[in-house]
Amino acid sequence: MMITFTDVTKQYPDGTVAVDNLNLEVPQGTLTVFVGPSGCGKTTSMRMINRMIDPTSGTITVNGDDISTVDPVKLRLGIGYVIQSAGLMPHLRVVDNVATVPVLRGESRRSARKAALGVMERVGLDPKLANRYPAQLSGGQQQ
Repeated sequence: MMITFTDVTKQYPDGTVAVDNLNLEVPQGTLTVFVGPSGCGKTTSMRMINRMIDPTSGTITVNGDDISTVDPVKLRLGIGYVIQSAGLMPHLRVVDNVATVPVLRGESRRSARKAALGVMERVGLDPKLANRYPAQLSGGQQQ
């Protein structure tokens, strides 16, 4: 999935500019991390990608489609990101937490778990942790 920000700005009603003229291309197949000090617009940018909030100006595209024309629910089902405070379900094993959205989308639990193991490996999380519960992981591993 390719994500592109073109001249994106987010200004809140009180005049606070959270994101100012962001131009960024995130190529398909890359693992991208937004890093910066508190208040610099990282979370706002992520929330704009999945239409939890709308930009004041500019365009965000996903695979060439302007997200302002895409149903937000369908858009969110195809996009995942890690928030600062992990929102893991404590009663589910790690692999089942990672597999939650694919299962909700109708994928078989077996197929979703297999894909989840691949995702875990891709982000550097040892697949041996798959059957642990979130409380058995460090904060960084939970993230």
